[in-house]
Amino acid sequence: MKRRMRFLLALLLAASCVTLGGGTLKDLPVDREYPIVIRHIVDPRLPALSESEFQDMLDRCKAYIHEYLGYRVSFFIQGNQSMQAFREEVKGLDELPMMHELKKSLLDINSESDRERLSKYIDELVSSAPETTLRRHVPGFERYNNRKEISSHLYRQYVEKLRKIQSIKTSDGTRLADAPYDVTLTYPFWDMALRHLKGAHFIFTNTIMADMEVDIPIYVALRYGITTGLVEHNIHNSYRAAGVIFTYPFLSRDGFFVSERGKETPAELATDVIALYATHEFGHFLNHFRDYYDHENCIMVPAHDLDYYRWYRDKKEKKCALKHEKLKMF
Repeated sequence: MKRRMRFLLALLLAASCVTLGGGTLKDLPVDREYPIVIRHIVDPRLPALSESEFQDMLDRCKAYIHEYLGYRVSFFIQGNQSMQAFREEVKGLDELPMMHELKKSLLDINSESDRERLSKYIDELVSSAPETTLRRHVPGFERYNNRKEISSHLYRQYVEKLRKIQSIKTSDGTRLADAPYDVTLTYPFWDMALRHLKGAHFIFTNTIMADMEVDIPIYVALRYGITTGLVEHNIHNSYRAAGVIFTYPFLSRDGFFVSERGKETPAELATDVIALYATHEFGHFLNHFRDYYDHENCIMVPAHDLDYYRWYRDKKEKKCALKHEKLKMF
């Protein structure tokens, strides 16, 4: 059975290459159904969706992709893979020149000089952001006298809360960011893993990306270094894209996340909330839409804090009617 499934997935991937073709991002016709192979990677220390919940979440996501993005898709699920097995699979990427370049932006929270780099970067980020973006997404915007006060606050919150996140105790007594799992919380690891992902198009994993780095968008600074999902260029499939969704921020029962999420998601809606948030990432993957900050009720506006249930209710309230710019490349 497992061998047959691997053979079927290989055929599906090959078929997608024949169907889509080309080496750059091109509009995908909406008059066909697209096969998407899903890999489920599990950190055994962390809470995860059960198999039935995972399937329910994907069924809901499939429906939302059609409703919000206009595409019909079929999901084909690979068997679960442990995080350390995946880490072993991609360890050869550590030596690539691009990985070394990406790591230049990765900072050590315990380094004073790296914290200074972060402080300066957030200053630049806030000083260049449109006032409408700051007003819309910085909590208590009216309290601050100037942008310097905003950036100083964001920097302090980033360092303080990222320390808390990385120190969360997991089910086996280790901290969330303890070795050998520490690297799997970082942007360079996932960016390179997606660029070189083979045999699947999209990853769902019960871990989190939470690191300290520069070259981040403002919403990541507002979320203390947390990234909930990512789509990147891929060199091995003809979608020319691969993506990942991190479910730990939705599922963690640690006091930090319970507090930061605000009003808790009703248990019966947990898979629905994750499914709708995943639809945002499929908006990048299929439609090639960019992120927006100023569209009302828009699926392409990412959450700017950890209150995913509020984000979900906003997107369910009504659809965005504005035109969306399409990316030429990831």
